[in-house]
Amino acid sequence: MMDAQLHSAPLTPAQHAAEARIAYALEAPGGAAILCGPAGVGKTLLLERMAETVALQGQCLLADSCAIARDWAAGSDPAEWPGMLLIDNAHLAADNDLAELLENVAQAQVALSLVLAGQGRLLTLAARHPQLARIVRVRAVLPPLSLEESQTLLAHRLGGLLTQPADAAMVRTLHEIAAGIPAEVVRLADLAGLLLAADPTRPLVADDIELIHRRASLQAA
Repeated sequence: MMDAQLHSAPLTPAQHAAEARIAYALEAPGGAAILCGPAGVGKTLLLERMAETVALQGQCLLADSCAIARDWAAGSDPAEWPGMLLIDNAHLAADNDLAELLENVAQAQVALSLVLAGQGRLLTLAARHPQLARIVRVRAVLPPLSLEESQTLLAHRLGGLLTQPADAAMVRTLHEIAAGIPAEVVRLADLAGLLLAADPTRPLVADDIELIHRRASLQAA
């Protein structure tokens, strides 16, 4: 999973803000929050951080899809439910998955807080369900990185391999190729790190990033 590669990196301001907004929305039991953004911006990372924070107290369950969450809610004893259900990839849900999950939660009459994370379709999907709209307190969006944030993540990934300040043109090229998506910045930075490890005295330039990207794209084709 690409988001897992970001665990050791510091959170971006946008990730910090989304995490804080979701935490605020869930202070009162029974609420819901939506975390939306393109693939690779760190949605799974934030869910996993939340799960790690509250799982020690047995208060959280992390599901990889709405279908899994629906089946769990239908087949488990509400008296044993945790206080929070985190659902990843919620944008892939079929309408009946989300509707049946919400119905199971309503019938259980348990103050279960929900966090649904997914890509853009999630907002459209959520709007189709008035029952969900009534309990959603926050809609947090994770945008791509700024150029400065890409530079910070790049420096974090390359660490001591950079014997001199990163070339501005190289950083901009990497940021543009990655479109500011953290997972793509990490992927390109790690590939660039292989070049630096082979010859630490060799400066890393924009053409290197272009070459890495072309080779990686050919291998993926």
